[in-house]
Amino acid sequence: MTYEYNYDLKDFQNFAENPAVQRAALGFAVGLIIFCVILAIIGIILYIFESLALYKIAKNRNIDNPWMAWIPYCNGYLVGKIGDYYDVAQTGKCRKYSLWILFLMIGGTLAPFTVILAFLGPFAFIAAAVLEYICLYKFLKSVNPDSATVMLVLGIIFSVALPFILFSQRNKPDLAPAQPQYQQPYNGYQQPYNGYQQPQQYQQPQQYQQPQQYQQPQQYQQPQQYQQPQQYQNTQNPFDNNNQQ
Repeated sequence: MTYEYNYDLKDFQNFAENPAVQRAALGFAVGLIIFCVILAIIGIILYIFESLALYKIAKNRNIDNPWMAWIPYCNGYLVGKIGDYYDVAQTGKCRKYSLWILFLMIGGTLAPFTVILAFLGPFAFIAAAVLEYICLYKFLKSVNPDSATVMLVLGIIFSVALPFILFSQRNKPDLAPAQPQYQQPYNGYQQPYNGYQQPQQYQQPQQYQQPQQYQQPQQYQQPQQYQQPQQYQNTQNPFDNNNQQ
């Protein structure tokens, strides 16, 4: 049993030429373009706020190359460097978050171009995002330990809010880095790491002392000539005359 379909192109042509349909299609196209433009503007604003926040965070902590916050892929590497900064300050160890994040992001980008590892691309990006959230949590906990968890959860659920959260915390100084961790054994015991270093006491500069006036050296005086002593003259003993008398 067969079915025959009779496609009438005239009905479709009449539908397409309907002025109401054309106005609706034009309105949908214009609305789609406006929606894409709005999304692009929002994305640019979020990127600027996030990049500026990461730049200030890295610069305030003397992390190398803070300009990487403005470059894609490099900004993820910088987030890892921020996490490495707090690991070294708290525990004295570096877990190399920066290298892992950069490796996962590059691997996730190149995975679709392969046949065997194509399905691993999304998992690589998810793993990189998890490491980034861990590094950002270390930063938030250092500057605002009471609200760090709440801010991170809000940033994960509402990804639009995360750049503004980081921007609001960018200039805050680090509090006590963390509870003291132990490292480097010493005589059977372990010394705690003290992240806070007391500033050196201010020392007043020494008063300026004017140099002494230059004194001209005394003129050279020739030594006196050596005078030979007079020859010894024998004197007569007065008692000799008495003896003669």
